[in-house]
Amino acid sequence: MAESPSRVPPDYLTVHAQLYADKPAVVDDRPGAPAPEIWSFAELNRQANRLANALQGLGVVAGEKVVWCGQNSLGVVRMIHAARKLGATAVPLNYRLSPEEAAYVIDNCDAVVVYADAEYAELLRKIRGDVPKLRHVLIFDGPGAADQLDVTRLLAESSAAEPVVARTQGAGETMIST
Repeated sequence: MAESPSRVPPDYLTVHAQLYADKPAVVDDRPGAPAPEIWSFAELNRQANRLANALQGLGVVAGEKVVWCGQNSLGVVRMIHAARKLGATAVPLNYRLSPEEAAYVIDNCDAVVVYADAEYAELLRKIRGDVPKLRHVLIFDGPGAADQLDVTRLLAESSAAEPVVARTQGAGETMIST
């Protein structure tokens, strides 16, 4: 039996963005960066909404798997929240895996999208033929291959409004491969 709309909990990031809009939510202070980048709860929510809407535009629906790959960054936090907002399952991909191991994880979890830092674009290009269920590879924080989608462009073309998702759908999940 599906939950009634009144019993589905609100998205906690959306609530925090309403209550603490200007408070810092995430700080990216990696060594070598010119200055820390700070997103407020409102900005993190806008970023997550844009990515969730972009993913919906690519056909991602609740229950599907989206793999993410990258070191700790604002882009990774954005993906985890976007997947949850859609009711999708976020699957982290260890960036230290061999090409064969990465292809196995992506294929075995039935991922439809991989969202990866540009540093791993070449790895994903090499294994693309080994993951036939994969519909799209999205690359953030830099350029990817010609057949990979640029997250910066997708975000610019997507709405920052809350994604429209069936309210009977619960929050997304996380699947971890070891």
